[in-house]
Amino acid sequence: GKLLGAKTFVFMTVPFTNNVRNKDNVNKMNAINNDIRQIARGWDASSTGSGVQHVLVLEYGTYYNHIIWSSGIHLGYTGLTHPLKATQKTFDAEMAFAQDRLKQRFFAPSIPMVCGDMTSVESKDRKDCNRNFLFKDGQHICPETLASRYAVGVACLLGCVYNGRTIQDAHNNAYDHDDDYDDTTNTSTSTNNRVYYDRKRINRKIRACERECNDQFLSVVPIDESWIDSNTTLASFSCGKDNEFE
Repeated sequence: GKLLGAKTFVFMTVPFTNNVRNKDNVNKMNAINNDIRQIARGWDASSTGSGVQHVLVLEYGTYYNHIIWSSGIHLGYTGLTHPLKATQKTFDAEMAFAQDRLKQRFFAPSIPMVCGDMTSVESKDRKDCNRNFLFKDGQHICPETLASRYAVGVACLLGCVYNGRTIQDAHNNAYDHDDDYDDTTNTSTSTNNRVYYDRKRINRKIRACERECNDQFLSVVPIDESWIDSNTTLASFSCGKDNEFE
């Protein structure tokens, strides 16, 4: 924060990709993601307002899971929970289907990540398939189909901190009607308590907003059409074989 001058950091959780090859890799991925969440939840910002004030989490790993599970259900894999009803424990318990891979020599991609139908998988001896335009190679998403939710998710998280009332207004009013706050003295202790509960309430509101952003955009929850501007255009890069982007 001091080096870059940033006040707010957004960390992405690690998603399942073709680099996650076995249960041990899954456990390590989950451990890293838990560390990211704990760092964000436990971040102790400076009371002076200097340095990094907010650390937020973009649930990128959950976004990948939602897409992979939806694709798996479409392809006919059985025993899968709809991603909108799944918890992290559910994803972990059902992860084995995502290890069903094409027969490629290096970093073989997961079939439910890259394939659009099982007929082409079998007709090509599981060495290739008709691609689904979701993931290019078992790691990188196809931007024109999936990147917009990622971008909007980041914007939403930043909005949790910077949109609406000014931060100073929030600080001035945060302790009003706070059940945890007890202003019984006029001493410096009272001032310190006010600052503490001020920051505590602001953090609660930001965490609630963070959850809403991830639930709405880093998922397969349909977007309300009223939010979509018909004039909006997206930068697009083809996932077809004629345009490789590695």
